[in-house]
Amino acid sequence: MKKIYILILLFGIFILSGCSRGPVLYILNWNEYIDEELVKEFEALYNVRVVVDPAESNEAMYTKINAQTTKYDIAVPSDYMIHKLYNEGLLLELDFDKIPNYGGFDPNLEALRDDYFHNNQKYAAPYFWGTLGIMYNDRKSGLKELVEEYEWEVFFNSELTTGYKIGMYNSSRDAIAVAELFLGIDVNSKSSSDLKAAENLLKQQNYYTWGTDDLKEMIAVGNLDIALVYSGDFFDMLYATLEDELEVTYNLHVPNTNNIWFDALVIPKTSENVDLAHDFINFMLDPDNAYQNAVDVGYCPTQTSAYEALLKHPDYEDLFVNYPFYPGTITNGTVYEDLGQEIYQQMEIILSNAKS
Repeated sequence: MKKIYILILLFGIFILSGCSRGPVLYILNWNEYIDEELVKEFEALYNVRVVVDPAESNEAMYTKINAQTTKYDIAVPSDYMIHKLYNEGLLLELDFDKIPNYGGFDPNLEALRDDYFHNNQKYAAPYFWGTLGIMYNDRKSGLKELVEEYEWEVFFNSELTTGYKIGMYNSSRDAIAVAELFLGIDVNSKSSSDLKAAENLLKQQNYYTWGTDDLKEMIAVGNLDIALVYSGDFFDMLYATLEDELEVTYNLHVPNTNNIWFDALVIPKTSENVDLAHDFINFMLDPDNAYQNAVDVGYCPTQTSAYEALLKHPDYEDLFVNYPFYPGTITNGTVYEDLGQEIYQQMEIILSNAKS
């Protein structure tokens, strides 16, 4: 009898807990790319559980969204991947009536979106933006002057960089883009001759290492002298160094001829919580929340109000004077476009050949 009573009690608890459980919002995001306190606040406000699944690359995001194994409600891909997802019908159009906080984006970013994205602006809400950059060891005498004078050439002229350890980003799109930027080729070119020129240039190099997030860390501890990084990678490292009250022994140079990237909030067509996904986007675009998120993540926000508030933050105002945080100063920037699966396959072969 006692066993039956216990079973009934446990069953009752299970039923009650099941009834009180709210919906689950599945988010596909980059690692450490959102303020966890804001996530908790959203969960409490909407009686929802948020599950954040990290992805290491845009290609990984595409694979996960396309597989539809997890019914993602929100994803945070970059520019060209947004275009690809849009072209393949994998995104839902945003209902802006449900996102009253949408707007107020940096005019320089808006100009880039107008130039490159046209109709699929209806499918994405800008989140953070930045550039590629050359991170270098500031302890090496003369290296700052070398990087600032020769810019992208430091990755391709071994006579300039004899004795320096150089790291290249282990991404076919980015490695090829930097080669194209140096050669004066459009980073969105599909020309076989342009891609071959980039391949030949990369194959001639003997980089100390190919990496991703580890490049910034290797520069910081003195194991590398020069590396290709995303501007956000640099600032991630900078904030960590300052938080640990250590000396900053590295810097970032951002060439004016560059790639400008932006990440955005999108709703995959797999979403089973479309209204809630709109609520989440609206919540993150609230000016106060966008500012709080930028303070926590450390990347440049896309909304003007959040950026201007960040300029007044006591922990950030000096950084903006000494380091290239704001991508809007780039006057010769290009956004990656979707080049199609055939070109991406060629790029992966080029990367493999360059590393072999």
